[in-house]
Amino acid sequence: MKYLLLICADPSIEVSSDVGGAEEWVEEMDRRRVRLEGHALRPASEGRSVRVRDGRVLIGDGPFVET
Repeated sequence: MKYLLLICADPSIEVSSDVGGAEEWVEEMDRRRVRLEGHALRPASEGRSVRVRDGRVLIGDGPFVET
């Protein structure tokens, strides 16, 4: 069985060092050889919106609604 773990964080917010972070979890899972791989998502500013309307695929820049 495989699981997906998604960690969402706001890069503009600084996390206190006394709070356990994802790095500790990653190190533990790597040590136990149970983590397959992991990568950071690209910034939201590079996102694309994909929609299907009337059978046509529409691709827009950014994760925002076009008006």
